[in-house]
Amino acid sequence: MKLPVKPLSREARNRLDRIDLSILEALRRNGRITYQALSERVGLSARPCLERVKRLEQNGVIRGFTVLVEPSALGHDIIALASISMRDPSGAARQRLERALSAHPAVIELQVVNGEYDYIARIVAPTLAAYEALTDAFLADPAFGIGRIHTTFVLKTLKSFEGYPASDSRDRV
Repeated sequence: MKLPVKPLSREARNRLDRIDLSILEALRRNGRITYQALSERVGLSARPCLERVKRLEQNGVIRGFTVLVEPSALGHDIIALASISMRDPSGAARQRLERALSAHPAVIELQVVNGEYDYIARIVAPTLAAYEALTDAFLADPAFGIGRIHTTFVLKTLKSFEGYPASDSRDRV
């Protein structure tokens, strides 16, 4: 299980120069690019380019490399956005719920949010019945302190998450 990553400080974000941002954008678009091709793309020789990538990893800017898989290829025909509100907002109940949701393989994304709900979880399941069984199990356990789960099912994905843009947003107003 991956632990939550602390947000980078403003100072750390501001230390990213245009070459770092170019490296991040190239890796976001193609994580399998060779260091030689990456170095040519960003205008560095291979060694300094590799050192920058390693530094970006060590500083927590690059959290890892992964493969994007079509959910239906793995039998995940149901994608749901579950908005979860707490009945018991105690710290202990929140910790139990966060641990359980984070550890569950069907929960592929989890955020703490403000507003009417406390969490939004992206959950995958092979069938509606499997999704219902999962949410029923969470609702039935009083230790989690869940008051309500409101579900929105994804009918069609128009744009999938493929990484955060690395363009220099500091130049924008």
